[in-house]
Amino acid sequence: MINTQDSSILPLSNCPQLQCCRHIVPGPLWCSDAPHPLSKIPGGRGGGRDPSLSALIYKDEKITVSQDVPVHEGKPHIVHFQYKVTEVKTSSWDAVLSNQSLFVEIPDGLLADGSKEGLSALLEFAEEKMKVNYVFICFRKSREDRAPLLKTFSFLGFEIVRPGHPAVPARPDVMFMVYPLDQSSSSDEE
Repeated sequence: MINTQDSSILPLSNCPQLQCCRHIVPGPLWCSDAPHPLSKIPGGRGGGRDPSLSALIYKDEKITVSQDVPVHEGKPHIVHFQYKVTEVKTSSWDAVLSNQSLFVEIPDGLLADGSKEGLSALLEFAEEKMKVNYVFICFRKSREDRAPLLKTFSFLGFEIVRPGHPAVPARPDVMFMVYPLDQSSSSDEE
């Protein structure tokens, strides 16, 4: 049995500015011990917390972007992207927004159909609407499909991040790739 609590690399625990949790559910991995407003607690008290503290950022016919509302100021934001590939198929990506950079974890296992289109839409949204400087992807180095992933993401324009890069945490078990966004040229076009 796989322990899903240990399978995520988004907590990026060695990097204080990127500490967050991927699994926003009550329990030991939940980011906040801060009390919720009484309206969020069923019956006014006790009974558990409402894990759906999420705000819609953007929605059109193809893409929906929401963001988890951070409980503590200064914490990174978790952003959820859903791209409608077809009427019945969507591509979903979770990312951490920190210091004008977006960090996207590539989930373990095979990528779902439509993932490439969804990631392309994420990159376009990040550049045009979020005005981030970099989009980083990360995945475990021990993956069996590491070589095909490197090839695929290189084809999309990502570059391998060398160890010691100041924008990424020191995680020897994790491969980082970066997609630099040139904000100067996009602001010239407006």
